[in-house]
Amino acid sequence: MKRFIWQPIALFAVGVGFYIYNGVTWNTWLTYLPHIIGYVVICGALSWALYKKEQLTTKN
Repeated sequence: MKRFIWQPIALFAVGVGFYIYNGVTWNTWLTYLPHIIGYVVICGALSWALYKKEQLTTKN
């Protein structure tokens, strides 16, 4: 599996784990919702950047 696929998925799984843990223990689901949405955007940008980096290195 390519790095641009598994690395953002792994980081996303860790972030969702923290989100679920904080939501269950402190009952802060809606408080942290904007943070998890931003985290999804960051993971998507990471995936895109790694994909573009791989494309540039395989061209040369």
